Amino acid sequence: MNVNDTSLGSADVNMSEFFRDEEFERKYPDVKTPPNCFLASGARIIAHEPNKSLTVAFPVQEEQTNPIGSLQGGILCSFFDDTFGPLSFVTMRKPCVSIDMTVNFIRPARPGETIVIRAEFKSKSRKLLQLYAEAHNDKNKLIATATTKLMVYEP
Repeated sequence: MNVNDTSLGSADVNMSEFFRDEEFERKYPDVKTPPNCFLASGARIIAHEPNKSLTVAFPVQEEQTNPIGSLQGGILCSFFDDTFGPLSFVTMRKPCVSIDMTVNFIRPARPGETIVIRAEFKSKSRKLLQLYAEAHNDKNKLIATATTKLMVYEP
């Protein structure tokens, strides 16, 4: 995905509508959507293909850098998690919890850049989800990939 494509801005998804589900809110009143970490990251949903994929943009901020001035790896991991989680939630309409995540770092990201992550399902069952994602920078260069498994949580 080319993050410099001007059509991305017009494709933004309304977050209030994306996360709104009255039945879910009644069934799970203590589960907060969107999660605070998603909001704090400055995330912006730019595309959603129902039951298939979600694309989210994350601004890289100075306070997220490591000692050499690039995005700290754990922050990038949280960006992946903040893409996998909402895609799982909106698809399953139940809480989902990560049971593993593997991230492969390819190149650094710097403050001022926007990281665009596109996550997609590789497999889905009633209880287990497997997803894959790629993160690209402003120059459409691949900076990392990730895989995860999430369990559908039913208290």
